[in-house]
Order: sequence, then C-alpha cells, then structure tokens
Amino acid sequence: MDDIEMARPKGLLILFTSFKLLDILPDAEFRHVVNAMRAYVETGSEPEGLEPIEQVAFESQREALDGNIETYRRSILANRQNGRKGGRPRKAAETDWIAEEPIKTRGFSEKPTETDSPLKLKTNNYSDTKVSESSSAEALPPTPKSRFSPPDVETVKSYFAEKGGTEGQAIRFHAYYESNGWKVGRNPMKNWKAAASGWISRDRDEAKKANAPRNRAFMASRPAEEAENAKNFLADAARRRPLKKQ
Repeated sequence: MDDIEMARPKGLLILFTSFKLLDILPDAEFRHVVNAMRAYVETGSEPEGLEPIEQVAFESQREALDGNIETYRRSILANRQNGRKGGRPRKAAETDWIAEEPIKTRGFSEKPTETDSPLKLKTNNYSDTKVSESSSAEALPPTPKSRFSPPDVETVKSYFAEKGGTEGQAIRFHAYYESNGWKVGRNPMKNWKAAASGWISRDRDEAKKANAPRNRAFMASRPAEEAENAKNFLADAARRRPLKKQ
C-alpha cells in the first residue's frame, strides 16, 4: 500500500471550468501557475515564490488536483485486485442461464386423460354447409352470353329514319354488311346500331364536301366593237410597218 500512496499520475488534468480563472492571468503568471500545478501533481511539492494573485489561482485548483491524484491511485489498486483474481471477471456466457437438465413442469400429467364421451366438432356442420352451398351453385345454370343477331332490312330502315338517315342509306348499309358476313374489318360486328350511326355521319360529311363552292376560272369575252377594231388593226399592220432602207 505504501507504493500506491506514493504513486503519481502521468499527466496533468485541467478541467475546462478552471480556465475561467486562469485566463484572467497574464501570460507570465499563467505559465507560473501551470508549472506549479504540474510540480504538485508529479512530485507532490508545494509551490514556492508565487505572487499573491498566482497563489490564489493555484489554491483554486488544489481540490481538483488532489482529486486527480486520488483517482489515479484508486485505479492502480483496482488493477492489482483484479490481477490477484486472475484478471478481469469473466463475462457471462450466453448459455449460462440454461440448466443442464430441463425442469419438469408441475400441474400437468405426463399422459393426457382420456375422455369417455367422443368430442363433437363443429366443423361437421360447417363442412355440410359448404357442401350444400357448392351443390346449390352447381345446380344453377350458367348465364348464357348474348350473341350478335343481324337485323333485317326493315329494322335497319326504321333505325335510319330515327337518326335522320334515308331509306337508300339503310338499304346500302344492310346490303354491304350482309355481303361481308356482318364484320368490321376482320372482327365480327358486336353493335350494328353504332356502325349505322357512323355510316350516316360519314354520308353527311361527304355531302357537305360535294356541295361546297369551288373556285372556277371565268374568261371574259371581248366586246364586239373591240373585236372589230382588232381586225382592222391586224389588217393595217402591213402598211404601218416601216420600209427597210435601201
């Protein structure tokens, strides 16, 4: 224990709060106080020859310096005790809490008690219900899909008249699709009324284009008196031609 009492830290620990007082000192006095603190921690010697203000600054740090020395000595003592026990205590392993033999539970018998009465399961009624639902579903006939049926010419005429078309348009429409098997391109027709509405709309657009005014070039005819003057002008052209010089 004597060597522990004589042990000294290997460095000087100065807290940040200590600089509130030390920063007030001029540079020379600051160095004197720090050197005195170092000698006190390293060798235990009391400071000598300090100015009054330097001595006040040192005394304000004495408690912190003593705490630094005491902490260092406690760490040495703890390390020695751990070394005598074979080093640091072993950390608990993950399997330390598992017992070698499983603990038997109490309150439960090893074999389940057999009951004389058979158990009634509610799943029987549930399965019966499912079977009855499936059988009823199979009993229902499938819903037939609607198929396209071509209209006759009278039905087409009536629809064209309703949409503002003519009887001639209806006849041409019926004859055209009757000849190609009622197909739109390569696909079978699904709604002949939609095709009829498009037929009427296209005929109206073509009629508007046909009746649109066109730009025609008109040639203005020359009046009779001007035509007569033109003949005289041509007849007198030879006389007006100047003679060639000999």
